[in-house]
Amino acid sequence: MTTYTDVFGGANIYPSEISYSALTLTADVVLNWPEETSVNTNLATRIINISSASAGFSIYLPDAMKSGVGNTILFNNVGAQTITVRNAGGTQVVTVAASQLWQIYLTNNTTANGTWSVLQYGATTSTANASSLAGTGIVAVGTLLSQSVPVTQFSINYTAAVTDRAKMFNWTGAGGVFTLPSAASVGNNWFCYLRNSGSGAIVATPPGSVLINGLVSLSLQPNDSAIIASDGINFYTIGYGQSAVFAFDYTVVNVPGTGNYTLSGSELNRISYRFTGALTGNRNIIVPVTVQQYWVDNETTGAYTLNVRTSAGTGVNVAQGARAILYCDGSDVLNANTAGISLPITVAQGGTNATTAGAALINLGGTGVGISLFTAASQAAAYSALGVAPANVVVGGTF
Repeated sequence: MTTYTDVFGGANIYPSEISYSALTLTADVVLNWPEETSVNTNLATRIINISSASAGFSIYLPDAMKSGVGNTILFNNVGAQTITVRNAGGTQVVTVAASQLWQIYLTNNTTANGTWSVLQYGATTSTANASSLAGTGIVAVGTLLSQSVPVTQFSINYTAAVTDRAKMFNWTGAGGVFTLPSAASVGNNWFCYLRNSGSGAIVATPPGSVLINGLVSLSLQPNDSAIIASDGINFYTIGYGQSAVFAFDYTVVNVPGTGNYTLSGSELNRISYRFTGALTGNRNIIVPVTVQQYWVDNETTGAYTLNVRTSAGTGVNVAQGARAILYCDGSDVLNANTAGISLPITVAQGGTNATTAGAALINLGGTGVGISLFTAASQAAAYSALGVAPANVVVGGTF
């Protein structure tokens, strides 16, 4: 039986590797590991002389999981066109310009794309390769760095991390929570994009005592979107776009008990509120010191008042079973309607344009006789208004 043993040194002698090949590209090429294929073309040999018939072609590396870390390929561009080397998934690894030599080597093979490191050979002047410089939010396009906004669809609650910088998250569910990372851990200048393409609200919630736009959470209704950025302490939105269809919304808040009840979380920044629950004492609904309107429906029970105000304001009482339109001017809550209905209401508006019954009858077209008859206090007065004798009475005498 033939063995590969060095009889002089006692070490194994392995079969020779396919160390060199040449590729002339007329289209994109996908390389094959020599040990994983039976074909004899487009092999990922140790050294490959490459050239291209025209610009824009790429070489795709083999599946990294089918090889071991440390596997290396030296690309020598003997042609006149720049050739892009990409991983198995199509992400650029390196661009090899004419007369350049770039060596790549596999450092992680746990995915098909793998992790590849690059090293330039024979450069008289050191140059950086765009693929090596590309980081989060940046993608290499040829020899240039360009912005990158990868889109992630999600329909279940998600907690963002440092590695989610510059990503766009598109909510597609019925309602959920997008938990932001710690502002201290991501630092000043971390950002992401959030859009609601679902059928319910997605609530952006920072952890702990961290705030977003000064609030403990921010609810995005369907078709709302925002860029969320950190200053290392809190989060803020840029270009917070709200859908006109969902700009008006409604929520029910159960507020049994007494004393102050401070709106928080998903209760904030709504418009129409229905308050329910059995009051055991006078109840104050504390709203943020921000400009906002509040349509309030008081459906609580118990013989106590419900007052809507800011923490330092006096607010407005809303009677049980009543509804009111209120607004906060950034300091306190005020009643949006204090003038009442303008009187008298004109005939054209469905009124009488009068403040007395007589004037109303005249305005509605009544004559003197008609008005006297309509306002007669007795049968005799009615006959008198008509100018006729009562029944069974003959003028000038009786039967």
